[in-house]
Amino acid sequence: MSVEPRSSPPPTTTTSMAAQLPEIEFGFDDLKERMMAFTVRFDEFIKQGRKRILEDKNDYAKSMLEFKDNARALREDRDFYVTKEQEIKEQVKRDTAELLEAENAIADIDRKRRVKEEQKEALQAQIEEVKLAIEKKRAIRAAQRQALTQQQAKNVPELVFWEDHLGMRIDGAGVADHLKITFTHLSEPDVESWFVVSMVKRDYEVVQCRPRLDMEDVGRVADKLNETREFAGFLKDMRKLFKANATGA
Repeated sequence: MSVEPRSSPPPTTTTSMAAQLPEIEFGFDDLKERMMAFTVRFDEFIKQGRKRILEDKNDYAKSMLEFKDNARALREDRDFYVTKEQEIKEQVKRDTAELLEAENAIADIDRKRRVKEEQKEALQAQIEEVKLAIEKKRAIRAAQRQALTQQQAKNVPELVFWEDHLGMRIDGAGVADHLKITFTHLSEPDVESWFVVSMVKRDYEVVQCRPRLDMEDVGRVADKLNETREFAGFLKDMRKLFKANATGA
């Protein structure tokens, strides 16, 4: 048997047609590179976005912290100023009370000053009245001294006569404004009779007698002296009383 050699099949139409088609450049490599570049940029964008978000978050947290600090500081300031306002109100209240008290004190001092001025004016008027009264009294005293001097000038000769010729002696009684008058030669030469007359008051007063006399008689003689102011007549009357008492007449 003879074998016939196989013949090669004729070329297919498909292969030959594809070989005949023009080659088209799709740019996959360029697209791939651009996609990779886009991915890198996108990743960088995401990274930057995350970074900005993180920074914004941190800034927000920082701002919130500062806001809280500011709010706390404002609350503290508010509490401080509220307390300070209350203190100022209380201080104003105290100052008002002190001012009212000071005004009342000033008014009281002013009232007392006016009273003092009125008292001073009244006292000045009284002083002037007293001065006038003193001047009048001085004038009266001067007139009295002059009259007394004149009377003494008249009485001295009479007193000397009484002492020398009528047995009478005038001495101090040991007490201011008191005179002791002694009579002798009433009945017996050696027996003395005396009395003490007080000139403390305006009216004369016989305060003591030796020997004792009737006080009614002495009172009448003293009353006569106070009415007439004639001391010589008074001495005569007292001598008569002592004489009558010594002689029993």
